[in-house]
Amino acid sequence: KKDDTAKKKGSKQQSKGDSSGIKSRLLSALLTGVNRAHPYLPKKDAAMEEHVDALYRISHTAPPAASTQALMLLFQLAIGSGEGNEGEQVGDSSVARKDRFYRALYSKLSVGEMFAGRQLTLFFNLLYKAMKYDTSPERISAFSKRLLHTVLHQPSSIICGAL
Repeated sequence: KKDDTAKKKGSKQQSKGDSSGIKSRLLSALLTGVNRAHPYLPKKDAAMEEHVDALYRISHTAPPAASTQALMLLFQLAIGSGEGNEGEQVGDSSVARKDRFYRALYSKLSVGEMFAGRQLTLFFNLLYKAMKYDTSPERISAFSKRLLHTVLHQPSSIICGAL
């Protein structure tokens, strides 16, 4: 009987792990779809603005693949494509939105899981674009230092990719 209860507990834990993996993949797939559709939405989409807090929550708590997708969507919302933004007026809300995005991205740089798995190319691409369109030299320097410090503990291929 003890073996039966141990097997049941093991299968329950395994099914919980499987369901969380399925939820993670589903969340990542949904965010990928939203990322693909976002450029075709109106510039000021109020429905998307309502869900910004949820996207930040996802970026901090979700597995790396979903977190990367959430950060990519937040990049599009906060910074945009980066092209044609020179003529826009810079307001307090725009600056606060950008600062919040960069703070979330900076916090993900210290998470070692972000540098493993299939989302690595997307994460490096996002990091490159975020640093490219950032207007604060101090923040770019801080990102570079954090990136180099974190990848120091990674395999050589990731170190080369970060350079």
